[in-house]
Amino acid sequence: MADPPGRPLVTVSFTAARDLDDAAADGVVLNVLMCRVPHADRYVTGACTGGDAFIGRWLQANRPGAEHVVIVPANRRRVDPWWTAVTGPVTVIEMPPGSTYADRNRRLVDEGTCLFGFPAHPEDDYRSRRSGTWQAIRMAMKAGKLSQWHCVTPPYEGRIVTAPGFLLPGRHR
Repeated sequence: MADPPGRPLVTVSFTAARDLDDAAADGVVLNVLMCRVPHADRYVTGACTGGDAFIGRWLQANRPGAEHVVIVPANRRRVDPWWTAVTGPVTVIEMPPGSTYADRNRRLVDEGTCLFGFPAHPEDDYRSRRSGTWQAIRMAMKAGKLSQWHCVTPPYEGRIVTAPGFLLPGRHR
């Protein structure tokens, strides 16, 4: 069934931990991508190493009918340029010089209809105090766009805040 004319663009954004081992990628992240992430018009990821790169590559390979967007922070110290080596279109949005990771995280939230987060640890863990992933998750929660988060390290805690279907216009389930 075709989408009705004038339907709002559905965009799913992602934020993820830089430290992502194979077990987490092939376990919790892949499970969520395959079973929880809705088919959308656009997918937006950050450009960092680890989770951002894994999610971006997987979406570009497995959701070829969608637009794929990568938001590159001005500070490229932790960037994985995976999008330069793929076949198929990827839109790259480069943050302006002098912008911060917080600015990039705000852009991830602003671009999305909803956001999925994959932090390394639960928010109350001392290792999450300066987490950019948690910063983006909190921004999405405040904007009413957070769908869910899933930790990528044991004990693999997570929470579905709002089912994606309730955040996506015209697609309530």
